Amino acid sequence: MERGLPEGVLLLFTILIWVLYILILVSSPRNKVNQWCCICGCFLGLGVLKEYLYYGGFLAGMEVHFWKLEYAADELTNSVMTAMLYYLAMPCGVICSFYFSRLNRRFPRCFPFLCAVVFLPALVFSVIYPWWKVREIPDVIPQAYTIVAVYNLSYGVLMTVLIIGTLVKERRSFLFRQRRIVSVLGLLPLWYWLITIFVFRLAGIDRFDKAWQGNAVIICGLLAYYLYHLFHDGIWGMRLNREHFDWSDETEQISRDNGYISHMLKNEMSKIRLSTHLIREAGNGNIGDELDIIDRSVSHIEEYVRRSNEYTGKIHLEPEDVDICELIRETAKEQTTVWGGKVEYDLDDRFSVLYCDPSHMKEVLGNLISNALDAMGDDGILTLSYKASKKSVALICISDTGCGIAGNELGRIFDLYYTRHAGFSHFGIGLSYCQNVIRAHKGYINVKSSTDSRQHGTEFTLCLPRGSQKEGKKNGFADKGSDR
Repeated sequence: MERGLPEGVLLLFTILIWVLYILILVSSPRNKVNQWCCICGCFLGLGVLKEYLYYGGFLAGMEVHFWKLEYAADELTNSVMTAMLYYLAMPCGVICSFYFSRLNRRFPRCFPFLCAVVFLPALVFSVIYPWWKVREIPDVIPQAYTIVAVYNLSYGVLMTVLIIGTLVKERRSFLFRQRRIVSVLGLLPLWYWLITIFVFRLAGIDRFDKAWQGNAVIICGLLAYYLYHLFHDGIWGMRLNREHFDWSDETEQISRDNGYISHMLKNEMSKIRLSTHLIREAGNGNIGDELDIIDRSVSHIEEYVRRSNEYTGKIHLEPEDVDICELIRETAKEQTTVWGGKVEYDLDDRFSVLYCDPSHMKEVLGNLISNALDAMGDDGILTLSYKASKKSVALICISDTGCGIAGNELGRIFDLYYTRHAGFSHFGIGLSYCQNVIRAHKGYINVKSSTDSRQHGTEFTLCLPRGSQKEGKKNGFADKGSDR
C-alpha cells in the first residue's frame, strides 16, 4: 500500500501516457498546440517512470560520481526526474495555452520574450534547489516545497484561465467543439496531478500520497475518448475512416476485369442500338413500345458504364486557387433551375479562395446537391454554407429538409454500389466518389441525418484544408491521386 501500484502497472501507466500524447502530436505534427501539449505530457510521464525505476530496484546499489561527489544512482535518477516534472511540465503547459489562445498572433513581437519569462522560475529553482537534491525538498525543506507547489498551481490556474477564456470567446465558432476536446485532454489529467501531488501534501493529507496514481484511470479513459473521436468526427487535426474490404485474391482480379467488362458492354450495347434502329426503319409499328423499353435499358446500362469508369478509377487532381463560393452558387443554380423548393446561402466570401481541383469539386457538389433534391422531392429547403478560418480549415455544408437517412444505413452510404433508391438514375457510386475526392484533397466528409417527423433532413459537411497554390506544390499536393 505504501508503494502504490505494482512496478509492472507503473510501466504500463507510463507507456499509456506517452502513447496518448504522441498520438496528439501525430494528429497534427506542425501545430504548436499539439507540440507543446505532447512535451508537457511526456514530462508527466517521467513522474510515473521515476517511480517504476526507483521501486523496481533497477539502479539499486549503483553509485554515480557527480561534481566530485558520490550519489546513489537510484536516488539521483529519481531526483533529476522529479525536478524535470516539478520545474518544466507546467511551463510547457502554459506555452501550450499561449498558442491555444493565439497569443503568438496577437502579440508576435513580444511572444518569444513571454515564453522565455515563463521558464525563468524553473531556472531560478535549478540554481537554488539543484536538480540532484529535489527529491529531498518535501521532507528536508518544507518551505521550498510550498514555493514549488505554489509555482505549479499558479501556472495551472494561468493555463486554465487562458484556455477557458478562449473557449468562451469562441463558443459560436465552428472550431469550438474541437477546442473543447483539446481542453478536456489537456486540463483533466493535469489538474488531477496538481491536486493529488501538491494540494494534498500542502493540506497534510499524507495517507493519500499515492493518490496521483489514480491518473492511470483518467489516462485510459482519455485514450478511449481520443480513439472514439478519431474514428468519428476527427480530433486534433486528424480523422481515421473505418473501411471494410474483401482481402481475398479475387478482389484485385475483379478490379482488373472491370475495364474488360466495360469494354464488352459498350460493344454489345452498340449492336443492340443498331438493331433497334434497323427494326424501326423496317416499319413494324406493332413493337414500338418494346423497342422503347430496350432503348431505355440500353441508355441505363451505358450511363452505368460511363459513371463506373469515371468514378471508380484513379483520381488525379489538378488543383488551383478557386473561388469556392462562386463555384457553389454556379453548381446550385445548374441543379435547382426547375426545382420548386427554396435555396438558402450562407457563404463567407472573406476567405473564399480554396486550393482544389475545380472539376472534381464541382462534381462532388453536384452529386450532393442532386441527392438532397431527390430526398426532398418537389419542395423543401436546400441550405448551402461555407465557413473558413484565415489560413487552415474550410467547411462546406450541404443540408436539406428531406426524409433523412436511417441510423443503420449511415455506415453504408459511402460503400461503392450501395444505394437506397431503386430508380434507374441511382447507381450507388456517387457518394463513394465524393468521399475519395475529398480524401485526395486531404480532407474528410462528416454526415448528420435525422428521420424524426418533427425535424428531419441530412447535412453533409466537407472539411478541407484551405492551403494555397504555393503550399500545395511544396507538399506535392498536385501530383498525388487516390483510389476511388
